[in-house]
Amino acid sequence: MATDEEIHKFVNDNRELVERMMAVQKENAEMAKAIGKDVIKLGFESTYIAADFARRKSEEFFVRTYKMITNPEVQRHFMASGLEFLAGLTALAENAPMPSFMREAAVGVQKNARAAACMINEDCPAKAKRIDAPSEEVSAVEIRSEPEPAKAESAQ
Repeated sequence: MATDEEIHKFVNDNRELVERMMAVQKENAEMAKAIGKDVIKLGFESTYIAADFARRKSEEFFVRTYKMITNPEVQRHFMASGLEFLAGLTALAENAPMPSFMREAAVGVQKNARAAACMINEDCPAKAKRIDAPSEEVSAVEIRSEPEPAKAESAQ
């Protein structure tokens, strides 16, 4: 191992070489720092670009999904299938071995569901419609297209 005296002698004898080596190291460090800043800047820019792209794509997806779900034709089918499902449950309840009060409750659920659906649908087929009659004796006739619910049989 070299002693302190030998190191001092070497540095004094080769001062120019040591200073140039230190200057090169300093330049390399500054270049590395500048390159690092550029890399970080490019990293942030690409992250912003990717985030903006993801935001736009997710907004497009949300808008397309929203339009698909809120499409009136799709809504009509969902409402019809929901009402059919409730009708199926009502029919099941009417034929199930249960007390009559439970059957009546099932029929009531179906009636309430249809009424709720018709409250928001102007073209509901189950709504009462008024037709002007030509006769003076009868000013209007009410026609109801909703079928009467099946009478619940009492369970014995």
